[in-house]
Amino acid sequence: MRNVLMLLSALVITAAAVAVATGNEHEVGGPPAKGHKIPFWSEKPAMRFQCMWLQSEIGEKGRVVKIEFSFKQYVGTPPSTFTGCKIRLCHTTVNKIAANFKSNYGGKSPVEVFSGKFVVPAGLKENDWVMVVAPKAFTFNNTNNLLMEVVWTGASGAAEDRFWIADADQPGRVRAFSATAVTGTVLANQGQVARITIGSPAVEPNSLGRVRALFR
Repeated sequence: MRNVLMLLSALVITAAAVAVATGNEHEVGGPPAKGHKIPFWSEKPAMRFQCMWLQSEIGEKGRVVKIEFSFKQYVGTPPSTFTGCKIRLCHTTVNKIAANFKSNYGGKSPVEVFSGKFVVPAGLKENDWVMVVAPKAFTFNNTNNLLMEVVWTGASGAAEDRFWIADADQPGRVRAFSATAVTGTVLANQGQVARITIGSPAVEPNSLGRVRALFR
């Protein structure tokens, strides 16, 4: 009987933790209007890209658990692999994307939340949400706007991975085909359609191990 009660208690605790981990989802970037190959265009030699979401779209202070892009379509054969990939997040006072990458930080310091190989997997369908990053430690202050920067230095796979963007009334996006570019081409009025989850980090895989340990 004691073990049964302990198991029930452990399952309740674990379920509660998982529920918190889902957090609150905020769809941002405007209404989807068309698919666009930036920033995951593997026919190019490299990429530096920035997009921005307004504080008013997110509207919640807290830990950024994950950021997902809305998928449109492949051009070519997936999957696609992007090497030397770095993803940065930055609070910014800027309201419109400009050509100068550093100026878009609005005088604040970006935080690197991913470094390594990024893969756009095969098997995606139109309107699927694709996780781009799950930051380990970035808290949105709900005061400034949120800037995302994506950099990569090599790519292979599908010629293009197109994700939904809005094409009007948004802060814009900027891109350059060099990972170290100082300035880029502004894609005015565009918005990157995304889903930002604010909450607590997912339960670690060893949580189940801790539950098992209760019965040793």
